[in-house]
Parts: sequence; C-alpha cells; structure tokens
Amino acid sequence: LALTASAQQKTKSKAKLTPAEARSIAKEAFLWGMHPVAIYRFRYNFAQNEKGPRYVGINRLSWDRKPQKALPRIETTPNATTLYGFAMLDLSKEPVVITVPEIKDRYWSIQLYDNYARWWQLIGSQYNAPGPVRRLLIGPNWSGKLPEGFVGADIVQSTSDFAGVLARIALTDDTGDELKVVNGIQDRITVMSLSQWIAAGRKEVKAEDVPLTKGDYPTYPGMETVIEPGRLKGVDFLRWVSLVLNDTSFTKQTDGHKEIEAFARFQRLGLKAGETFDPKKLTPAIKAAVEAGIEDGKKDVLPLVAEGSGVHRNGWEFKNDLGYRDTDWRQRAFWGLIAILGPVPSRSHTGAFCLKDSQGRPLSGEHRYTITFDLNDLPPVTEFWEMPLYDREGYFYDNSIDRYSLNSYMVKRGKLHTEGGKLVIYVQH
Repeated sequence: LALTASAQQKTKSKAKLTPAEARSIAKEAFLWGMHPVAIYRFRYNFAQNEKGPRYVGINRLSWDRKPQKALPRIETTPNATTLYGFAMLDLSKEPVVITVPEIKDRYWSIQLYDNYARWWQLIGSQYNAPGPVRRLLIGPNWSGKLPEGFVGADIVQSTSDFAGVLARIALTDDTGDELKVVNGIQDRITVMSLSQWIAAGRKEVKAEDVPLTKGDYPTYPGMETVIEPGRLKGVDFLRWVSLVLNDTSFTKQTDGHKEIEAFARFQRLGLKAGETFDPKKLTPAIKAAVEAGIEDGKKDVLPLVAEGSGVHRNGWEFKNDLGYRDTDWRQRAFWGLIAILGPVPSRSHTGAFCLKDSQGRPLSGEHRYTITFDLNDLPPVTEFWEMPLYDREGYFYDNSIDRYSLNSYMVKRGKLHTEGGKLVIYVQH
C-alpha cells in the first residue's frame, strides 16, 4: 500500500497543473496557513521590522505601558483591563530565561504559544503560588548543560524552536497611581537568553536593558506594508505561506500525516521548504485560480463568525474551548483571521461573543441596545470579567472618548451606575 500510494503521488506530481487543481490546493493552503501566516507577520513586526512601532528584536520583552487603544490596529480582540507584554523567542541556539517576582493580590499571566497558536506553557496567578517564579525554556533539539538553580518544573521544553510570549498584568483602575504600580511590576519581569542572563549576574533585568538582537528569518521586499494578513489575495498570500515553510524555527509537525500530505500538494504551486516562491512561474490562468482558491478558503471560514462553534444563549455564543484539534484547519484559520492566537485554553479564560440580539437578529448600528446584569448573579469569575466592543474584524471600535470596554473592577469601585439590583450597559452609535 505504501509503494502504491507513493507511485500515485509521483505520477500526479508529473501531470500538468490544471486551474481546478490549483484552486483546490490554494484553498487548502489558506486553511492550513492563515494562522501561521498571521503569527509570522506578528513576529516580523516585533523581531525584524525596524521601521515599525513594535520592533524590539528577539528574546526581549515589549511592554504596553498604557492600555491599548483602537489605533494603531496592531492585534485583534485585545482587552483594555490588562497591560500586555510580548516577546518573540528563538530557542534554536540556546535556552531563554523567564523570571517573575512575587506578585500578590493581582491577576498576572505569562503564556507561551507556538507557530500553530497552540498554548504549551501557562504561568501566572491562576497556576502558581504568588512567586517568585522562574522558568528555563529549552528548544526541541537543545542538548547543552543545564544551569544551576533550575530544577524540576522550572525546566520546560518547547516542541518548536519558535515560541511567542503573551504576558498580562491587571490594571484594576484608570488612575495614574495604579498605572505606576503595574509599570513597576513590569520592570521586574525578566525575559532574555540564558547567556545574557548569566552575563547580567542572574538578576532581574528591565526589558529596555536587554540587548537588542534582530531576528533573521525569511523576508521579501515590501512585506512591512502588509497591515492585515487576512486581506492578502492570491499569490500574495502564497508568498507568506512560503515564508512560513522556509523558516526552520517554525517547527512543523513531524507526525502530522494530514500536513505532510498537504505539503506534497503545495509543491504543485511552487511552495516548498528550501525554495523561494516565484509567482512568475505560474501562468495567468493558474494565478487566477489561486486567487479564487484563497477566496474559497475565506468563504469557507467566514460563516463561523455568524454561526460560531460554541453554546448559543440569548444572543451570546459562549465558548469553552480547551484548544485546537491539529487537523481542524478550518477552525484554526477562523481564529487566525478574526482573533489571532485564539482560542486560549479555558483554564486561562473563557469568552462569549455577541453578534445578535436576544431575538436572533444581527446587531446593527441603526439600533440601540441594552445589556443587563443582575448584581446578585454576576459572571462567576476568579479574576475579572470584561466587556470590550470590537468592529467586525476584531479590532477595538474607534471612538472619541477612548472607551473600549467595561469591567468588573469598575463595578467593585462604584464607577458604574447601578439601580434596583441591576447593572444596565447601553450600546449604541
């Protein structure tokens, strides 16, 4: 059977590529690649794009010192109740060290994901004692000597040489004093390569004081102009898929049968690890078929925005997703398209999207809405809840008063009006 399948694949690879086949493969490339492409662009802006506002290099934290606003449009579905920290790690040459001081009575988390948006390490107030916390992150092929001071659960091995860091610290109020407290916590969290940490005396190092090292990953001229990868069309999208395939730090699934077979089909379009994608080799008919295939992929994914994949109640869709199934590329592409790095495992947090009113009609700016909470039956969270307002693409909705969300801290501090045991939130143009 193995010999027969191999022979069939070899025969097919020699056959002339038809527009119908190109369209089918392009759709598959979109479904497989949408989320890895979004992550690749995410890393590019942090690790390589020296002209961008987010550039900090690799193995180095970048902190939001103030809450995010609608502009600039950097990442989808953020929240305004935590200050974010980001880092793009490369574990191919040496380990990376993360150290966190003791943090009491405040939500914080440092969570790590791979190039498929799988969350493989969760650190924070929900998972650990108040601290201090220390982690040594090692790559899948590293075999050096472990440094002193790291034992047991302190040592974590990634399945990929690439790792992304998403850090959050709760901002419980909008005062200058509260902002100062959180900024002080940020200054005591360290993320840096092992050799740099040892050279610094094994102590806390502020993100700004970590040496800047530019990432060295496949690029093409002009990629800094791509603002939203979900809007890429045709061969432009395939160019990014080629970048992902040619980046050795984006570790692929060695045991992923579906993925291995798909990579063999991708070669029919000129997408192959070790080779630069050249759109000029495709005929106009094949290019048109590729563009149609990419659009087919988007059309396949977009119904999930309206249909959802969670439990529907009173206009809301509640999600309690423990993560991906590696073969469900449609779901993975959906999150890469509208909410990069989703879904986060429910042991971190859950989410509920509201796209319709209680009668099942799509929300529209033509109407005014109310969302009502019973003060005796508020969301049963251990940390906090937040209600942000996004546009259809998952970004904060820009507005003149810079208000993007309401949260449980506002209720506790008496900053939201309540009456008759109810909290009523008004949503309108």
